[in-house]
Amino acid sequence: MEYLPLALLLLGGFVLSLLASVAQHRYYMRTVNKLAGQEHRAGVTLVSGRATGRLRGAVVLLLVRRSDSVVERALVMQGASVLARFRERPQLTGKLSTASSRAGSTAVARAVEDARDRYRRMQSGATVDHGPALRMWSTR
Repeated sequence: MEYLPLALLLLGGFVLSLLASVAQHRYYMRTVNKLAGQEHRAGVTLVSGRATGRLRGAVVLLLVRRSDSVVERALVMQGASVLARFRERPQLTGKLSTASSRAGSTAVARAVEDARDRYRRMQSGATVDHGPALRMWSTR
Protein backbone atom coordinates (compact mmCIF):
# COMPACT_ATOMS: atom_id res chain seq x y z
CA MET A 1 0.00 0.00 0.00
CA GLU A 2 2.83 2.40 0.72
CA TYR A 3 3.99 2.26 -2.91
CA LEU A 4 0.56 3.01 -4.40
CA PRO A 5 1.07 6.81 -4.73
CA LEU A 6 4.42 6.25 -6.44
CA ALA A 7 2.93 3.65 -8.78
CA LEU A 8 0.05 6.01 -9.67
CA LEU A 9 2.50 8.84 -10.31
CA LEU A 10 4.60 6.66 -12.60
CA LEU A 11 1.52 5.41 -14.43
CA GLY A 12 0.28 8.99 -14.86
CA GLY A 13 3.67 10.04 -16.26
CA PHE A 14 3.65 7.12 -18.68
CA VAL A 15 0.13 7.96 -19.91
CA LEU A 16 1.04 11.65 -20.29
CA SER A 17 4.17 10.73 -22.27
CA LEU A 18 2.14 8.42 -24.52
CA LEU A 19 -0.47 11.10 -25.20
CA ALA A 20 2.20 13.70 -25.99
CA SER A 21 3.90 11.31 -28.44
CA VAL A 22 0.61 10.57 -30.20
CA ALA A 23 -0.09 14.31 -30.45
CA GLN A 24 3.35 14.93 -32.00
CA HIS A 25 2.86 12.12 -34.52
CA ARG A 26 -0.53 13.56 -35.50
CA TYR A 27 1.09 17.01 -35.90
CA TYR A 28 3.78 15.49 -38.15
CA MET A 29 1.18 13.77 -40.33
CA ARG A 30 -0.97 16.93 -40.57
CA THR A 31 2.09 18.93 -41.63
CA VAL A 32 3.13 16.36 -44.25
CA ASN A 33 -0.41 16.20 -45.66
CA LYS A 34 -0.75 20.00 -45.69
CA LEU A 35 2.60 20.44 -47.48
CA ALA A 36 1.72 17.67 -49.95
CA GLY A 37 -1.60 19.39 -50.70
CA GLN A 38 0.00 22.81 -51.16
CA GLU A 39 2.85 21.58 -53.37
CA HIS A 40 1.13 18.78 -55.30
CA ARG A 41 2.49 19.20 -58.84
CA ALA A 42 4.43 17.22 -61.38
CA GLY A 43 8.19 17.16 -61.12
CA VAL A 44 8.58 17.52 -57.35
CA THR A 45 9.14 15.05 -54.55
CA LEU A 46 8.46 15.52 -50.86
CA VAL A 47 11.00 13.62 -48.79
CA SER A 48 11.62 13.55 -45.05
CA GLY A 49 14.66 12.73 -42.98
CA ARG A 50 15.29 12.41 -39.30
CA ALA A 51 18.18 12.42 -36.87
CA THR A 52 18.05 11.39 -33.26
CA GLY A 53 20.39 12.50 -30.58
CA ARG A 54 20.91 12.03 -26.89
CA LEU A 55 19.06 15.22 -26.04
CA ARG A 56 17.90 16.84 -29.27
CA GLY A 57 16.70 15.47 -32.56
CA ALA A 58 15.54 16.89 -35.86
CA VAL A 59 13.08 16.09 -38.63
CA VAL A 60 13.25 17.75 -42.05
CA LEU A 61 10.70 17.92 -44.85
CA LEU A 62 12.27 18.80 -48.19
CA LEU A 63 10.43 19.59 -51.40
CA VAL A 64 12.89 18.58 -54.14
CA ARG A 65 12.60 19.40 -57.85
CA ARG A 66 13.45 16.15 -59.66
CA SER A 67 14.82 17.70 -62.85
CA ASP A 68 17.90 19.16 -61.12
CA SER A 69 17.72 17.97 -57.47
CA VAL A 70 17.12 21.44 -56.08
CA VAL A 71 15.39 21.92 -52.73
CA GLU A 72 12.54 24.37 -53.36
CA ARG A 73 11.16 24.43 -49.82
CA ALA A 74 12.38 23.12 -46.47
CA LEU A 75 10.73 22.73 -43.09
CA VAL A 76 12.58 21.68 -39.94
CA MET A 77 11.31 20.46 -36.60
CA GLN A 78 14.11 20.50 -34.06
CA GLY A 79 14.11 20.19 -30.33
CA ALA A 80 14.16 18.08 -27.24
CA SER A 81 10.46 17.94 -26.48
CA VAL A 82 7.17 16.94 -28.02
CA LEU A 83 6.36 20.67 -28.17
CA ALA A 84 8.76 21.22 -31.12
CA ARG A 85 7.11 22.57 -34.28
CA PHE A 86 8.03 22.75 -37.97
CA ARG A 87 9.55 26.01 -39.14
CA GLU A 88 10.44 27.16 -42.65
CA ARG A 89 14.21 27.05 -43.27
CA PRO A 90 14.95 29.00 -46.46
CA GLN A 91 18.72 28.55 -45.96
CA LEU A 92 18.28 24.88 -46.89
CA THR A 93 16.91 25.72 -50.34
CA GLY A 94 19.27 25.21 -53.24
CA LYS A 95 21.22 22.18 -54.41
CA LEU A 96 20.30 19.08 -52.43
CA SER A 97 23.88 17.84 -52.55
CA THR A 98 25.10 20.80 -50.45
CA ALA A 99 22.05 21.36 -48.25
CA SER A 100 23.58 19.70 -45.18
CA SER A 101 26.42 22.24 -45.19
CA ARG A 102 23.81 25.00 -44.81
CA ALA A 103 21.98 23.25 -41.95
CA GLY A 104 23.27 25.28 -39.03
CA SER A 105 23.31 22.38 -36.55
CA THR A 106 24.59 18.83 -36.44
CA ALA A 107 21.16 17.28 -35.88
CA VAL A 108 19.62 19.13 -38.84
CA ALA A 109 22.62 18.25 -41.04
CA ARG A 110 22.18 14.55 -40.20
CA ALA A 111 18.44 14.77 -40.89
CA VAL A 112 19.15 16.41 -44.28
CA GLU A 113 21.64 13.62 -45.08
CA ASP A 114 18.97 11.04 -44.18
CA ALA A 115 16.46 12.78 -46.47
CA ARG A 116 19.07 12.97 -49.26
CA ASP A 117 19.78 9.24 -48.95
CA ARG A 118 16.06 8.46 -49.09
CA TYR A 119 15.68 10.69 -52.15
CA ARG A 120 18.58 8.95 -53.92
CA ARG A 121 17.16 5.49 -53.17
CA MET A 122 13.76 6.59 -54.42
CA GLN A 123 15.22 8.05 -57.62
CA SER A 124 17.26 4.92 -58.28
CA GLY A 125 14.16 2.76 -57.88
CA ALA A 126 15.52 0.96 -54.84
CA THR A 127 13.15 -0.23 -52.17
CA VAL A 128 12.48 2.47 -49.62
CA ASP A 129 11.83 1.70 -45.96
CA HIS A 130 8.79 3.81 -45.10
CA GLY A 131 9.08 2.98 -41.43
CA PRO A 132 6.18 3.48 -39.06
CA ALA A 133 5.15 6.79 -40.64
CA LEU A 134 4.91 8.10 -44.16
CA ARG A 135 8.40 9.24 -45.15
CA MET A 136 7.98 10.43 -48.71
CA TRP A 137 5.49 11.36 -51.33
CA SER A 138 6.00 11.86 -55.03
CA THR A 139 4.02 12.92 -58.07
CA ARG A 140 4.95 11.30 -61.33
